[in-house]
Amino acid sequence: MESVKMKPDAPLLETRSSLIQRLKATINGQSWEEFFQTYWQLIYNVARRSGLSEADSQDVVQETILKVHNSMEKFEYNRKRGSFKGWLRTVTRSRLAEYFKKQQRRPGTSRPVDNSGEVLNSMADPEGPELEKIWDEEWQRNLIQAALTRTKKLTSPKQFQIFKCHYIDGWTVKETCKTLGVNAAQIYMAKQRVGKIFKDSVESIQEQS
Repeated sequence: MESVKMKPDAPLLETRSSLIQRLKATINGQSWEEFFQTYWQLIYNVARRSGLSEADSQDVVQETILKVHNSMEKFEYNRKRGSFKGWLRTVTRSRLAEYFKKQQRRPGTSRPVDNSGEVLNSMADPEGPELEKIWDEEWQRNLIQAALTRTKKLTSPKQFQIFKCHYIDGWTVKETCKTLGVNAAQIYMAKQRVGKIFKDSVESIQEQS
């Protein structure tokens, strides 16, 4: 298993058909809040990497979530017809496309940020392959963070800390031993035990998306 480096504050992402069904049943309740907290930063990061300002990216998040809210009853979780990942990507792309077209019709931007005269040139075409690449990269980051969250619940705090520092954050064995007050054998054990749980979590989430 290759080493994966992630920032500790990376956004969470986990696709679950059960979450979708609960959201459809209680669209304004706790499940909706869970849905928003799970997916908003994915959409935000994609928008930012597409060239939008912070404020415009927040607008895209709100518009995308609202569109999902209004369309959720029509969505059926059927893997034969496509994944939820693909559906959410399509909704997000359509919001970005609307913003992109708006900028084409109106040179410059009303936002006094990001060199307004160059905003359009710096944006990723919502219909182009670059956005597809951005989406896949952000989805993968979130998938890994979701797997870490699940792994943390299934392991001891100490072993998870060792695993995350050494395997995820890329600390050397020497750094890990010195900082956490452990020995090499403990690092090896955590890598083997926690690593298996982490790998299983990644595979499980991939199957559900």
